[in-house]
Amino acid sequence: MTYEFKVSELAREFGVHRNTIRNWIKSGSIKAESGPGRQYVMKWEDYQALCEKFGRKPCLNPRQDYDPAMLQKISADVALPPLAINNRKKTLCKDPTWADTCLTCGTCASACPISGVDGLDPRKIVRMAVLGLEDELLASEWPWKCTMCGKCEEACPMNVEIVQLIRCIRSRRDRDKVPGPIHKGVSMCLERGNNLGIPKEDFLFLLEELGEELAEEGCPGFATPVDAYGARLLVTVNSKEPFAEPDDMKWWWKIFYAADESWTISADNWEGVNWGLFSGDDEAMKTIVGRIVNNLRRLNCSALLLPE
Repeated sequence: MTYEFKVSELAREFGVHRNTIRNWIKSGSIKAESGPGRQYVMKWEDYQALCEKFGRKPCLNPRQDYDPAMLQKISADVALPPLAINNRKKTLCKDPTWADTCLTCGTCASACPISGVDGLDPRKIVRMAVLGLEDELLASEWPWKCTMCGKCEEACPMNVEIVQLIRCIRSRRDRDKVPGPIHKGVSMCLERGNNLGIPKEDFLFLLEELGEELAEEGCPGFATPVDAYGARLLVTVNSKEPFAEPDDMKWWWKIFYAADESWTISADNWEGVNWGLFSGDDEAMKTIVGRIVNNLRRLNCSALLLPE
């Protein structure tokens, strides 16, 4: 027999904060494992022991474990006609317990920096996914207005994985219908190694020129290290900086110079902003990450600096 619970439920039962329950789980004071729908599962005996430890009686009955074959037989014997809403195929939200987990309390909406823009509300997105309104979500611009900052998910008292849902929605849209700049940036990065398509020769010339300027501005002997084998730190670059704000790159370099840090920039595939992640393109994301890992190995660096 097992006891299933949500962190908030157990916190109310024992009169403690939710974080206290989470800490007990992490430390092993509560022997529980992750279950469905952001719940946890523990043995009934362990729950009883926990209650005894704190001088209280168990408030709920144990849940009987059923044999899967028995459940299948029960489902076959008692076949109820589905509701009309269930005729919709649900692939964005495969866990039906989200319908009960999301309280539509509005905490996510109050934390969202763009809530209300063109009617955007994280609660609506979650509810539409639960109800199977997937075509409507895929056609909506809401998921692309989202900055994926994660404030909604951080604020959610029920730990609904809203950011993961947003990214899942983005991944389902046809690539040629992804907003132009993002789609073009991903394609450009795959082709040329950076989101803005800056030619290698121009990038290397800029690095050399900035290094000379920095040496004249108070860092004598400085030269921008490119493909320096054995450097401790591999530094990636946000392509908007060499394209529009090249002087901003020198702030990091001044710190490295003052700290006598061992670092380098790769001549190829130096982009540090993975638009494959933001566009929901898993294959592109993996390719871009793989290139950075290859640079780490090729140059024998032991640490990585990403610009964002």
